[in-house]
Amino acid sequence: MTKNTDDYEALGLVAGIEIHQQLNTASKLFCGCPTTIRETDESSGEFFRYLRATRSELGEIDRAAEEEMMQVRRFRYLRYDTTCLVENDEEPPAPLNLEALNIVLTIAKLTGMSAVPEIHTMRKLVIDGSNTSGFQRTALVALNGSLPTGAVIDTLCIEEEAAQRIEDAYFSLDRLGIPLIEITTAPCLHTPEAVQETAALIGMYLRSTGKV
Repeated sequence: MTKNTDDYEALGLVAGIEIHQQLNTASKLFCGCPTTIRETDESSGEFFRYLRATRSELGEIDRAAEEEMMQVRRFRYLRYDTTCLVENDEEPPAPLNLEALNIVLTIAKLTGMSAVPEIHTMRKLVIDGSNTSGFQRTALVALNGSLPTGAVIDTLCIEEEAAQRIEDAYFSLDRLGIPLIEITTAPCLHTPEAVQETAALIGMYLRSTGKV
């Protein structure tokens, strides 16, 4: 007997969703620069960087990052009068943007999640040129929520947006550092309809804040 290919549950489909959404805040996540997207011809200058992979706390180098580093690529970055030394990775980041954090906590409350006792900023190694520092800053904010559809929300994070790629190794810093919310469900969805319904509901919650 052949299973109906439309019967996704019988076929054993297991799916989850990870959604990234920019937040409409007055300033970026780790500096006071505005979240204004600029035209490249408005740039006030540029600089170049070579990025190298660094060892983790276990003393290891990520294999993918090592492969990327072996290409020895020179990255070009456009700066603006609305960007600063934080985007250039020439100044330590400022404290986490509280406006952005409050938006994320609002989503956590709407989905019945539990906020973590302390928020610690972590670093995801990224040396594809999309971040001048060679890593993306991200922080876990809340855990264990649910939606009326029955979908489970595993984690809620806040992180910084990457630089805008203009060409292969050519980036614009206007977008770098804009706050993002990352919403990740458990692998608890078993039909395309459930995936669509869950994504639509998460989108509705995000729009209800008036900050996306």
